[in-house]
Amino acid sequence: MNQLHWTTDFLLSKGVRADLVEWIALGIDVVLIALVSLVADFLARRILLSVIHALVKKSKATWDDYFFEQRVFRNLAHLVPAFIVHESLDYIFNDVPAAIPFLQKVVVLYVIVLGVSLVNRTLRALENWTGMNEKYANTPIRTISQVIRILAFFGAVIAIISILTGTKAGTILGALAGTTAIIILVFQDSIKGLLANFQIHMYDLVKVGDWITFSKYGVDGDVLSIDLTTVKVQNFDKTVSTVPATAFVSDSFVNWRGMSESGARRIKRNIHIDITSIRHLDEGLADSLREIDLIHDFMVKRQAEIDSNNDKRGIKGASKLNGRRQTNVGLYRKYVEFYLNNHPGIHHDFTLMVRQLQPTTEGLPIEVYCFTNTIVWQEYEGIMADIFDHLYAATRHFDLALFQSPTGADIRSLK
Repeated sequence: MNQLHWTTDFLLSKGVRADLVEWIALGIDVVLIALVSLVADFLARRILLSVIHALVKKSKATWDDYFFEQRVFRNLAHLVPAFIVHESLDYIFNDVPAAIPFLQKVVVLYVIVLGVSLVNRTLRALENWTGMNEKYANTPIRTISQVIRILAFFGAVIAIISILTGTKAGTILGALAGTTAIIILVFQDSIKGLLANFQIHMYDLVKVGDWITFSKYGVDGDVLSIDLTTVKVQNFDKTVSTVPATAFVSDSFVNWRGMSESGARRIKRNIHIDITSIRHLDEGLADSLREIDLIHDFMVKRQAEIDSNNDKRGIKGASKLNGRRQTNVGLYRKYVEFYLNNHPGIHHDFTLMVRQLQPTTEGLPIEVYCFTNTIVWQEYEGIMADIFDHLYAATRHFDLALFQSPTGADIRSLK
């Protein structure tokens, strides 16, 4: 190709010293290539992505929505300016040909990094799409994608080393094969940490700012940093703990991010009822409980249903064991449910349940399962305390007794 050297000729015609011409020409060419890359990137993002976004919205398929969400198409759009810059180097730097090989390597390295990112985003989009498709529910998609990610990353590293050193990829692989055993032996902790770190980011197990609870290591607090071999956590007592990165892959821990993102926090606590205090309603207790607004309508409706059922079955005996009868603990469970449904601090879009668990030596557990409409710790604790203060006090109105182990005062009272 005939080189025009237009920048050099222009500078020489203006009387610029010959030893400065090449450097000034190089600076001008760098500015030009930067402008070309910016314009190409702008056009690719504004035009190409706009067209793709419109097609994704019109499409009835679901896979393209996941690809767009993971920015796969954005990565593809970034390849366009890279290709344009690569092809324009010979024209823009024709007066500084020595810079062209170096800049071509830079563009190729950028494309390699972009390719690895593209593979990662594509696989993540496929994982999300197949995860929502029952057809692929039992296929090891995540395992396959993990292997592909590792191979892509390894291949990219080999390609980058080959480009930077000018060594053939086959030669690099041969040299690595001979030193792999020594490298693994000497740097086994770092390699394990690197692989664990890679899995942490790949599967989004934990990230900076997450609240985690890791009982094995006595950790309960916010993640400060994720390093190669360790994860640093600031506990709520302001102490700082470090946990091996490999532990997040091999051991079980709790990440509260889902709770934080949902805007609701779970309450799951038992009220232990003394079994000896459970009984059928008599007229006095029934009249007293009907004065409670929350369960008045329910009691009237349920009693009418019970009376109708007993009449159909011909129940005539006066014993409360004949036919169906309301119990104080059953009404208490219903009262708790109504109370929670009417509580301003409870999130009503999540599960709300009051259930009876298996009796134990500590009595009959009544489990309260619901979610507060705040995740702020102080507010959450205040709401939960107010609820159980009321529910504990309410047991007396149902003629129920709370269970607790005997204390010293109880034993002394027997003397």
